[in-house]
Amino acid sequence: MKKVGLLAASLICFATHAFSQHTDSLRNELNQNRQNRYPIRPAQLGFVPPLSTNGIDNVLFSNRFSLNILGGYAAALDGVEFSGLFSLEKDYAKGAQFSGILNGVRNEVDGAQFGGIANIAGGPLYGVQFGGTVNIVGKNVKGAQFAGVANVSGGQLTGAQFGGVANVTKGNVKGAQVAGVANLAESVDGLQIAGVVNVAKRVKGTQIGLINVADNVDGAQIGFLNLSKNGYHRFEVWAGDALHANIGFKMGGNRKFYNIFAVGAAYPKNNNVRWNSVRWGYGYGIGTNQFIGKRNQISIEAMSYQIQEEGNHWDELNLLNQARVSFIFPLHNRLALTVTPTFNVQVTQMKTSEGIGTEWVKWEVYDKTFARRWSDEQTRVRMWPGLNVGIQF
Repeated sequence: MKKVGLLAASLICFATHAFSQHTDSLRNELNQNRQNRYPIRPAQLGFVPPLSTNGIDNVLFSNRFSLNILGGYAAALDGVEFSGLFSLEKDYAKGAQFSGILNGVRNEVDGAQFGGIANIAGGPLYGVQFGGTVNIVGKNVKGAQFAGVANVSGGQLTGAQFGGVANVTKGNVKGAQVAGVANLAESVDGLQIAGVVNVAKRVKGTQIGLINVADNVDGAQIGFLNLSKNGYHRFEVWAGDALHANIGFKMGGNRKFYNIFAVGAAYPKNNNVRWNSVRWGYGYGIGTNQFIGKRNQISIEAMSYQIQEEGNHWDELNLLNQARVSFIFPLHNRLALTVTPTFNVQVTQMKTSEGIGTEWVKWEVYDKTFARRWSDEQTRVRMWPGLNVGIQF
């Protein structure tokens, strides 16, 4: 096992080094091709094209230093440029651009762009972009993009994207995408963190978000809803003590981390089948699964149910919380027996004729009612061990 781990680490390092070498070779090739492409002027001063020291010949020269009151336009940049509104290069930029609104380069950028609203590079980027609203790169990015709204890369990303709303990479991400709302990539070798949704076809690393979507995951999806076409999917039906009949669905990128969605109900009291006499609940949980031996498995899970009973209101606190250790014994193909010891914690503020909360089982290891100071609100907490037995498929 140790040899396999060392081999895997070696392959990853080799792949990373090979990709980096490939990117650097392209960068060196572009750098060589730029040599002596345009005459270089040591300085250029301008108001707005063509009102500048380069005049109508501005598209024939590259500048070491360029200062423009409103905007500048040149063949290329081999240094630094400052513009009140916009800086535009017909070919490439090697150095740094600073503009109040827009920096635009038709081909590659080797350096940095600082735009009050947007930075655009038609070719690859080797360096960094800071955009108040958006950064757009037509090809590969090796470096970082920081934008108030969105970052877009038309090729591969080696580095990081930090977008206030979204990050989009057409190719592979080798690094990280961090966004307030959404991240989208063809594949990820690293990390995606989003406030709402992460999307990639293949993930080798981690997705952290409210919703995570991927076809294949070698790592972990951590979120409220994890969707993976080729991930971990299990249906389970089981009997328990507080909720007698239950059905649940477990789903995630793989068995390392998955979500649980469940509903359950208890038998009506005294054969009374009126809807408000039935105790039932809907629950959500998380879990992890590991093999013990060749076939048997163990799952460690945490669940929380909101319980409805005796016509209580939906927003009334009436929770069943469970810590569960599930032992899974395969029977045939994907059919398995599950035996699950549980530790249950009831937390309720529901008022009944007997006081606070109803007794769901006849045994407990803890039962106490707490009263909030200067208020008539009371919360009852009960704890007891239990057992679930079910079938998984």
